Amino acid sequence: MKQFGLLISLLFGTAATAANAQTTSLDLLRADTHDRLVQGHQPLAYSQTDEAMEIIHADEAIPGNLLLFYTGRSQDSDQWVSGDSQNGWNREHLWPQSRGARAFPAKSDLFHLMPTDASVNQRRGNLNFDDGGSPEGEAPDTFLDADSFEPRDEVKGDVARSLFYVDVRYEGTNGEPDLSLVDASTPTGGTSLGDLCTLLAWHQSDPVSAEEIARNNATQAEQGNRNVFIDEPDLATAIFGHECVSTPVVATGVTTPAAQERLRIATWNIANLHHVSGVPLRSGSKARDDEDFARLAALAEQLDLDIAALQEIGSPAALERVFPSADYHVVMSDRYVPGSENLPADQRGIYTAMVFSRERFATAPEVIQMPALSILHIGFDRDGTPSSRATRGGLIAEIELGGETVRLLGVHLKSFCHRWSLDPITDQHPTTGKPFSSRFDCRTLRAQLSILESWIEQQAAQGVTSIVLGDFNRNLNTEDSAGNSIDDFWLDLNDGTPNSLSLSKGPLGLDDVCWPDHSDRFDQHIDLFVFDENLSDLVSGMDIQKHTMGFENDPKYSGKDKQRLSDHCPVVMTLTR
Repeated sequence: MKQFGLLISLLFGTAATAANAQTTSLDLLRADTHDRLVQGHQPLAYSQTDEAMEIIHADEAIPGNLLLFYTGRSQDSDQWVSGDSQNGWNREHLWPQSRGARAFPAKSDLFHLMPTDASVNQRRGNLNFDDGGSPEGEAPDTFLDADSFEPRDEVKGDVARSLFYVDVRYEGTNGEPDLSLVDASTPTGGTSLGDLCTLLAWHQSDPVSAEEIARNNATQAEQGNRNVFIDEPDLATAIFGHECVSTPVVATGVTTPAAQERLRIATWNIANLHHVSGVPLRSGSKARDDEDFARLAALAEQLDLDIAALQEIGSPAALERVFPSADYHVVMSDRYVPGSENLPADQRGIYTAMVFSRERFATAPEVIQMPALSILHIGFDRDGTPSSRATRGGLIAEIELGGETVRLLGVHLKSFCHRWSLDPITDQHPTTGKPFSSRFDCRTLRAQLSILESWIEQQAAQGVTSIVLGDFNRNLNTEDSAGNSIDDFWLDLNDGTPNSLSLSKGPLGLDDVCWPDHSDRFDQHIDLFVFDENLSDLVSGMDIQKHTMGFENDPKYSGKDKQRLSDHCPVVMTLTR
């Protein structure tokens, strides 16, 4: 193991006196430390990390238990979040996935993965680390506010040294992410995390413990490398100390998220939303009672949205039970016919809609109907009856962001072709050999794909940034074992043409948020944002998150009864400038 003497010689062992000589020495030290952190690293698959964490964080006093990081609680390692969404344990990324750590191998790097109480993990979210705030409520001596999270004193140094490791280990080489600690309370999204100088202070006030050394050894046994900031604590000051010599914890001139311009946009399929309590919108759907409506409205208020694209809305009256007209402008698809919600259940429809916060928009932005997506779907009903009916139309809203025009297209695409091939369409069932019923759905979805791709390319040709949001009814995040996208819809939409047009999407990965303890749930995101690369030029921060419905353990919503709230959960994109 290299000793601190090398560190000193790298920093001060040259005769050069020019100002840039010190920078060169620091660069050399950082590069040397990066090489040492990478050395021997054999990343695990993410699916293997939970078992490794049970070993690394084992409670030696209680066989079969592990120690949760934020709470310090000893817990049966079998008490996973899937069986107890509030008190089960799950994997906390100290460097959040939404801040750049979603890419392999950072996602599965055990030096910043910690076992945590699921609800505490959820409340930390992707906040920066800093001092202050109100008590978290479950983890002892833990505090949080709108943009930061402060853990208990016993693990503050552990947090700091884990994040020092991530900063230097991930430098953007070999296709890996470039992650950086900064002395600021950074907005969500991007690849930076704060607050560096607070973390350096935590590193100094909470020195390396015997338990942390044991975890370092155990982690090396699992993935082959070491965190040298634990082995040689003075490295942290040598590499990061120059940034905090005379700088306060929050850098002068840095705009915090609270003072920044913020725009929160959501997509939410509120399944079969009817306006009458105790009456289902359509045959086979679930009726909501007054408590259900109150819970939906409370969630909408908590989300604090500026714009939302909604799906499966029965009428404006239904939507206003969740987004009150006193607070939101409501715009419905023109396919909705006033009064149709009072027809018999078998004649009622579901429609797309948009709402706009009156606090943000004195008058609603102009909304343009997009009937092209409302194409005629020809096929059979589930009972085998031939049918032909129109799919849902789209809604386009135009807003200004950073002095530039941005167009939002809300969609609700054809269902029942979540994962089947679009090129070619599967006509025979792959196992039974019989005519495949979903061939009709896939043909309709493929036609909508062509329309959607044309619209996106049209906006790009005009120099207009576009965001498509809604229920895509498609597993766009499907990947092969090497992490490469393989979904036909996404590959056709994001084919890099014309003119190297590049699209992004979110949320990425699998869904472990929406009704996590329900056995009949799906783990693929189908409610998504798709946007062109120009959006990142208009904002300083971007974050996309799916939000829980919040009543996972209420027996009232067991099984398919969860549709009384919705079987879809809202997805929110937060943009900051």
